[in-house]
Amino acid sequence: MASLTGISVGFLGLGDVGRPVLRRLKVCGANVHATSRSPALRYKMARDAVNLYKAPSEVNDQVKDGIIFLMLSKQGLIDAFLNGPDGLLSNLASGALIVDLGQTSLDATQKYAKIVEASGAHWMDAPAIGSEQDAMEGRLSIRVGGRKEDFDRARPLLEAIGRDIKHMGEIGSGQAAVPTT
Repeated sequence: MASLTGISVGFLGLGDVGRPVLRRLKVCGANVHATSRSPALRYKMARDAVNLYKAPSEVNDQVKDGIIFLMLSKQGLIDAFLNGPDGLLSNLASGALIVDLGQTSLDATQKYAKIVEASGAHWMDAPAIGSEQDAMEGRLSIRVGGRKEDFDRARPLLEAIGRDIKHMGEIGSGQAAVPTT
């Protein structure tokens, strides 16, 4: 496992696969900043010594122009975490990179990429396929759509959580490469 010491990462989405992905990044040395709207999940993650915040905008304050992972199962959740007075878009730093590890529709992926890029940041679709066990063992399969330079920037983090990682091309090509659920 490569060391991620000194890298600050944001993480939104602490579900069954998200929690082990976050833990894996932390074990590799990343300084992880996360949020969840669920008090029960915040409590579980606080026990793991994860830096937890009440709102996505507070994660931005910590990560600044770094990388923020989304591992959310529904488009409504992505909308909720991006928008509003305390959403990611409220204070997203220029140069930040949002990596969507969920399976998001192509239309939504294109929409989110345009919104994020209008703020001077970048979006990458990188659906992570696998089980909770795969996530714990760093064996997720990840197909990535987005700029090559963003892929190269995120690659060390992706390699900490996955084994089968391929850059497929432009925004949306990662989503297009995986079967829909």
